[in-house]
Amino acid sequence: MLATESIKKISENQDLDYLRKIINQIIGKTCGKTLISYGDELRLEIGDRIACQSQAIAGQEESEWEFGTRGTDWQLIAYPGNILTSSAENVELFKSKVKILEGTTINKFETHYPDLVLTIGFSNGCELKLFPNLADDCDVSCWELFTPDNMLLTLEPGGIWTYTRSDVPMGEKI
Repeated sequence: MLATESIKKISENQDLDYLRKIINQIIGKTCGKTLISYGDELRLEIGDRIACQSQAIAGQEESEWEFGTRGTDWQLIAYPGNILTSSAENVELFKSKVKILEGTTINKFETHYPDLVLTIGFSNGCELKLFPNLADDCDVSCWELFTPDNMLLTLEPGGIWTYTRSDVPMGEKI
């Protein structure tokens, strides 16, 4: 696993090189569960079940990886290009439709400069596309990915990606 913290403003395609090394590790992992969290955000539990790292929930299990859409518009596209559902749809409708991803294998997880659209491809032919609003000035990440080594990868408004410890309270140094 990669564990070097980083914050990087994306101003050219090469600024995504380290981010790609991180996200390439998720290729071949299984999407175990789809969830809807606070704010009607789509969450994917990915990979094997592992023991929770937090002492507060010791003895429980969590997924190796957890992906969340945060404040970003998204579409779930079914092969060959039909929109199955999206963040614009009523949560009760998209909640059942995203279940199609459960049990599938991730075969693509990529983003490109300059639009930074994130595409996650699945073994059943579906693709989840996230369309970040990079000009948004809110404090909410566009998307987030918790990794098995207690790191958090985010795409922030303004085209900044971060890779920081997820097991240390914000503002504290290790």
